[in-house]
Order: sequence, then C-alpha cells, then structure tokens
Amino acid sequence: MTVTAKEHQDIKRNGFAYTGGLPRRLYWTPDGREIKAIPSEREFRRTDPETQEVTTGIRDANLDKGWLTEPPKNPLPYCSGCTNWHATQEEVDECIDRKEATQRKYDDQALKQQQGEAMAQAKEMDDLKVEVQELKGSIHELISQNKKLMEKLEE
Repeated sequence: MTVTAKEHQDIKRNGFAYTGGLPRRLYWTPDGREIKAIPSEREFRRTDPETQEVTTGIRDANLDKGWLTEPPKNPLPYCSGCTNWHATQEEVDECIDRKEATQRKYDDQALKQQQGEAMAQAKEMDDLKVEVQELKGSIHELISQNKKLMEKLEE
C-alpha cells in the first residue's frame, strides 16, 4: 500500500490517516444540512403492466430517506416531532403539537394503569396481612392446645 503526501502529513500530525475504505458521497437534507454517507445502491427491475417491457437499473436507497444529491434551493423546515420535513413552519408546529398531545394521552393512560396496579397491589397486601394474622392466631391456638396436652401428660 502506498501512502500519498497528504496521508503522510496526516500521519505526522494526527498519528493516523484515513487510507481507503468505502467511498462516501455528499448528500443534503431538505433543510440544507450536509451528510457524507456511503451510497446505498440497490438494483431494481420494473415491468410495465401494459407493454410488459422490463426496465432494470440501479437506484440509491439514501434518496428514499428524503436526502438530495444537490443543495435545496428552497430549504424545508425540519420537524423534531416526526424527524421529517414539512412544507411550512406552521405544519411543523402542528405536527409537534399533535405529537405532544398524543404523548400526554399515553402518559395519562400509563398513570391510570399504574394507579390501578398500585391499588391492586395494596389490596393484595391487605389480604396477605389478614391471612398472616389468621395464621398467627391459628398457630397461637395450636401452641396453647399443645401446652395443655403436655401438662395433662405430665400429671
């Protein structure tokens, strides 16, 4: 393996250099951020149902994520609610509000379920306490009867 002059400088400066690996391509997100990623190329075969003509080719699956091959001319606002992009900021705000409302709904549901489980556990604990008290009483009775029998036997 040969080391280029730039790689040699990197080795001197950093102690290592990136030498090779899979080539990366520059993509842009619809909001204008740059992403360097390995192309995710996939072969495809498509048959036209009317003419039965078969077309084949290679597509980049990274474009399915919404990434672009060139910078966007009109960047779209990024939505942290659905980790996607919307046409307007109002749509982003609506999406975030919907996500928060859904989250509150599920949080309330989980809280009710927890409270129900806590009530069931408390009832079960009370029942167990009652049973333990009954068992203690039974044991106490048996011990006192056993003492009486022992006293009669000693006489």
